Amino acid sequence: MPERLAVVYDNGAVSPVEIAHAATGLCDIVLVVNPGSPAVAASLPVLERAGTLVEHTDDTPPDATARRLRELGTVGVTTFTDARLELTAHLAQALGLRFHTPEVAAALGDKLRQRTRLAAAGAPVVRFAELSRSEDTEEALAAVGLPAVLKPRRGAGSRATFPVGSVAEFHRVAAELLAAGEGPLIAEERLLGDPTVAGPRWGDYVSVESVVDGDHVTHLGITGKLPLVEPFRESGVFFPSTLDEPAAARVLARAEEALRALGVTSGVTHTEFKLTPDGPRLIEVNGRLGGFVNDLVGRATGVNVLRLALENALATGAPVPSRLDAPAATRRVTFQRFAPPPVTATTVTGLSGRKEARRLPGVARVEIVRRPGDPVDWRQGTQAFTAIVYGEAPGHEALGETLAALDDTLRVDYDA
Repeated sequence: MPERLAVVYDNGAVSPVEIAHAATGLCDIVLVVNPGSPAVAASLPVLERAGTLVEHTDDTPPDATARRLRELGTVGVTTFTDARLELTAHLAQALGLRFHTPEVAAALGDKLRQRTRLAAAGAPVVRFAELSRSEDTEEALAAVGLPAVLKPRRGAGSRATFPVGSVAEFHRVAAELLAAGEGPLIAEERLLGDPTVAGPRWGDYVSVESVVDGDHVTHLGITGKLPLVEPFRESGVFFPSTLDEPAAARVLARAEEALRALGVTSGVTHTEFKLTPDGPRLIEVNGRLGGFVNDLVGRATGVNVLRLALENALATGAPVPSRLDAPAATRRVTFQRFAPPPVTATTVTGLSGRKEARRLPGVARVEIVRRPGDPVDWRQGTQAFTAIVYGEAPGHEALGETLAALDDTLRVDYDA
């Protein structure tokens, strides 16, 4: 009988279909779900086909869910969403299974706790401060300085993240976020990028995709980014990055340093860095598989990163080395190009060029996420994309040509 692995599911880095596919021939999936979650409610028929469902509401004691998982013979547990890291950690602890400890999960899911834990371990961190009430604004501003960034302590996908450059703007943005229920907030020193590190065509930040087994950290590689769009939203990703060997080595060393400082001992992680004139500076560590990474790395290397994550979670005894002992060899440059709406947009009014975009060299798929008449809200970050284009190129120069052609071909119109 196949082993059973519990996945605490909600809106996150992978879909239930992807989880079920990656688990084929490896294990049976048990999905721990909250029926009150909009993402769960929308995907319920798919979730029921993907695995055995165990309900866990906000009122369910973790020990009760752990007992149910034990009855089902669960031998591993993981999650692919930041919002469920702490619950997953408590379930793993109750079941005696490997995952982040509750303390580590709390730091990975909370930007303030993460900065505090890194600073306590002696790791370099940006200046930061908590901001939970309007009365905290002056103190936070004094601690962080300008320019700064304001964002929710808990959140992912660039949701409600704002750069601020003046005292008046700091006060205004903080007040608006708190009034909108986005608090508590974290204020951080704004890192200024160096466009020469990755190259002027590319974004000035990257992410490191890693597999952690005890003291053994395997970096699968470094994901490159396209330039951010206002105010702090992703416009695309590609693998591998354009970093030269010395720059890549510095980024990988900093990633391992951050993982060790936070006490991460298992799982697949996604660690983001800003490329600055003073070297790579940590943005944040995500204690789960990064969004879009499974597709991106898989097409570039043939390595199923989601499968690795499931295998990692199924190691029930002492930590075991990953079957990957070095960065995955890339066969091509893969990409995903996003279409985020302008900050003034409220509704999609038109979309053209989809068929023409499909015919461009290297383009494999054009996914339309929102159609004419659908509302959009840029504050939702990665959840607000109108379209996603998937493709590949023989090299970074060819990738740049394809992206330029895409920008001229696929058009989305909005009503402000």
